[in-house]
Amino acid sequence: MKNVTLKIIFGIIFILMSINLFSQERTCGMEEYMQEVLQDPVYAKEYQESQRNFNKKLQEYSSQQDLNLRNQVIEIPVAVHFPSANETDRACLEALAQNQINILNADFTATNSDISTWNNSVNFFFPGTAAGAANISFCLATSNHPPGLDSELIEGNPAITIGYNFGNGGSRDSNWAGYLNFVVRDLSVLGFSPLGGNIALGDAVTIDRNAFGSSAAPGCSGSGVFPSAPYNLGRTTTHELGHFFNLRHTFNGDGNGVCGSGGDLIADTPEVANSTYGCPSPIAVASCVTGQPALTMNYMDYVNDACMYMFSVGQINVSEAWIAANLQPFFRPNACQPVEPGFIIASDDTSIFNCPTTSNEAEFSFTYTPVSGFDETTTFSATGLPSGASVNFSPISLSTAGNVTMTIGNLESVLGGIDNITITGTAPTVTETLNVVLNNVCTEVICDPYASAENLGLVVPDPSGGFAGSVTDLITISESVIIESITLNVDISHTWISDLGIYIIPPGATTFPDDAIRLWDNQCGVSVAPGYQNLSITFDDLGANFPGTGGCSNNFTGVYSPDQPLNILSGTDAQGVWELVVFDFFAGDTGTLNNWSIEICSRQPLNVSQFDLNNLSLFPNPNNGTFNVSFMPQSEKVTIDVYDIRGRAILSKTYQSNGRFEDTLTLDNAQSGMYLLSITDGNQKVTKKIIVD
Repeated sequence: MKNVTLKIIFGIIFILMSINLFSQERTCGMEEYMQEVLQDPVYAKEYQESQRNFNKKLQEYSSQQDLNLRNQVIEIPVAVHFPSANETDRACLEALAQNQINILNADFTATNSDISTWNNSVNFFFPGTAAGAANISFCLATSNHPPGLDSELIEGNPAITIGYNFGNGGSRDSNWAGYLNFVVRDLSVLGFSPLGGNIALGDAVTIDRNAFGSSAAPGCSGSGVFPSAPYNLGRTTTHELGHFFNLRHTFNGDGNGVCGSGGDLIADTPEVANSTYGCPSPIAVASCVTGQPALTMNYMDYVNDACMYMFSVGQINVSEAWIAANLQPFFRPNACQPVEPGFIIASDDTSIFNCPTTSNEAEFSFTYTPVSGFDETTTFSATGLPSGASVNFSPISLSTAGNVTMTIGNLESVLGGIDNITITGTAPTVTETLNVVLNNVCTEVICDPYASAENLGLVVPDPSGGFAGSVTDLITISESVIIESITLNVDISHTWISDLGIYIIPPGATTFPDDAIRLWDNQCGVSVAPGYQNLSITFDDLGANFPGTGGCSNNFTGVYSPDQPLNILSGTDAQGVWELVVFDFFAGDTGTLNNWSIEICSRQPLNVSQFDLNNLSLFPNPNNGTFNVSFMPQSEKVTIDVYDIRGRAILSKTYQSNGRFEDTLTLDNAQSGMYLLSITDGNQKVTKKIIVD
């Protein structure tokens, strides 16, 4: 009895705190959110394209060109995320989410009970406005869930995550692309949404945990999710979803607005200068139109939940045009369809990495989940294995939910390469597959030196005419090498090494000194007795710091970190002309650049050439994503696959060979970096590196 009493007391305290918290006026963070995200040029470009699509569709709607489409109910799959809630409250949270879905379906189709207030006593005050009803339907998705995100996200159950950190705390999560996402978390405002959401990229409407759903549903106080008056009828979500469907506020400002700014740019919602709070009578607030009251009961104003109850026809036209133009093509397929009895095989990852030099087998784990009471025995198999490899499953079959491990063995005798493997689960009435990639191309770091000519004997001259004396020398690296790390060795004789400035200019640099890296900048100071000083040091980011004035000596040697770091070059291509520049900033003595060298360390795939294909030609390489492949095949079938360095498939094509093979391949939207080209010619396979600039 004591525990029950304490729970009741804490529940009352929480409710009182919530009521006190929500005695504040309505707040919406849409405008601040858009100001922030539109600073990103990628987001801004994407937003502009979506608005162009929308304007075209809205014009079609206005000219009645899309009547057939508008007569079809658009079903919108919804997923709801509670990042900080407790799994023990799942039943309560699912009920609250469904309650909010019911509210949205009523509000957007004008079937909400309080629309009668508009129909019976208010509408005649607004002769140019009618209540709009959208031809859409919201559903909590129950099928085709994204795998591996929430252990409780089971086919047949609603798409509700608990404890999943949606978007790493942000408002976009590509794992949930294709859904209308609602994220319920603790906010400083009631809610916010992008103005025109992007379902293809996983945008979300974010609602405070005390404004989601209706108090008619059970509040989930154990998880801090409890709809609280005066925002306890689910209308905050309706308001923010209006923004997601490209609806603006009906007012020009929140206390600082003036007439003449255009309102929400929709003809049948009278322009009004400022937002309205509380619960005013329908004609208490004037609009910017003489004799016309403000449409305060509209969902896109700021009144309390109990006093907002309608969209206009123009607003619904905007919403439907946005949905049709930018959302509907990207809805997750079959997400709202009833789940058929069957099973799912899924994994958090679809790549298998293995290094045959250290292991002769690779393991891959996946889950088996029956749905809708499915209880048939399912047996597992795999195809697409590299020639000579073995495979076994543990267990080999399941009839209840469980984990399965696939072990690919005998890899010590298998040609290195990248193979597409299909795992198949077979039951008497259902077959499902899972595609994974075996990346059997291991990497190692290889360091190659590139040296200047020995005994260069290049004079470092004195300054002249007000300009520093300088000498340069070049090293050309002919092959394409992606830099993992780099060091430089420099050998210079000079009376006063503190007179010198030493720079390295990498390939492709166009401006000095902006594109150059300063290695040595008048270090040491006057520190040694007269006579030539030999500067013979290695510049390495991991080296020691230069000694201060008086800290150097004759024959100055060692490994030192450069004045500016070399790691800025990591990930770039070393191919091209490297230029060393040595300056002498003080007159009275000269010196000699004896020699210098570069050491480039790169991560190289092992086993990249098991066979030499007959007269293989691959050009250009590096390239811009388009390149030519040519060779004389030894079989009737040729397969070409391209993977990124993580083993993800970028391109796959199969050909019937007839004479010399020649084709031009294009990697769509390829980013700069290294890719692996895998050519399979009968039983032969060769993997080559491709560099995309």
